[in-house]
Amino acid sequence: MKSYIEINSIDPKKAEELISQELQKQDSLIENIKNKIKVQNLIPNCSRRLFAADSGFNTAYESSFTVIKSAVVDDEIDIENTKNIYLFHANNYSSERFKRLLMQVNLYKAISKKIEKLEENSLFLVDGTITLALFSPTPKDGKEYQSLFRSFLEEIYEPIICNCVKKDILLLGFLKRTGSTFLSRNIGGKDIYDIYILNSILKKSGDYISPIPIPKNNSSQFTNNKYVTFFLNLKDWNYRFELIEQQQNKHKECIENLLFWSTRAHYGMNPIFSKADEYSRVSKREAEVLFNHVLSDLSDDKKVKLRMRAKKKTHFGYESNSSIKKI
Repeated sequence: MKSYIEINSIDPKKAEELISQELQKQDSLIENIKNKIKVQNLIPNCSRRLFAADSGFNTAYESSFTVIKSAVVDDEIDIENTKNIYLFHANNYSSERFKRLLMQVNLYKAISKKIEKLEENSLFLVDGTITLALFSPTPKDGKEYQSLFRSFLEEIYEPIICNCVKKDILLLGFLKRTGSTFLSRNIGGKDIYDIYILNSILKKSGDYISPIPIPKNNSSQFTNNKYVTFFLNLKDWNYRFELIEQQQNKHKECIENLLFWSTRAHYGMNPIFSKADEYSRVSKREAEVLFNHVLSDLSDDKKVKLRMRAKKKTHFGYESNSSIKKI
């Protein structure tokens, strides 16, 4: 089957026929795949306390001053959040990578503090992947990035994983977008996005597909941890979740608790997770207020000069000609 069909140069009737044929082929392909997947169903049950964590960032005055915030919320809507402000030296590939990694560092620091105080039988819902695949150093990353990643891995991330396994705290990564091919590849599909398969087979709330392994090349090469992923329908919304392999046998308990807290008002998720998302967001106004607070001892004139100097230095590859005196 071709990857695409050009239809703008043919008459409308022929275009309609081609589109219908191709859609039938796609439906047939998904139908054949569906037969290889076992869908199960569970009902709601609350057996664990629920916690959720998220992080976000924004820049102050369109400059390289960046505020990163993390939030942890419990099932009593008790909120703990942290804010940190950074100055990035350039707005390029490296600075964007550092921003994303520092978001993880701040997020998992907040998670670590909370987990140290928690008792057993808790479920910790984390926004995004709990694997480190997206943040693992690449050949383009310099020594500074590699050093930050390794310290994060050894001092924060790995101790959290050990603590979760030891205290029976389920660490669950939540992926709102299921634009992956883990499921289709696992059943011998041809790189069909999982979301199309899921929309055909997960029909009602509580429908789920048991965990499948996440290939090692899709998780971090710098850790020995292995991960699994499972798919779940929550109030007619299909989501993907990740667990560390040691906790794979607790996936049904995860699903039962997620179903218990699920609401249609939160697109199948729950108010605890929504609060974590809300309190980790950083608005432009908040970033600018924090910038001014950190530099509160400076005069307004010096603040303006400082943030102007921190503006992006390049635009579409051309260096700015504006010159600003040093403070």
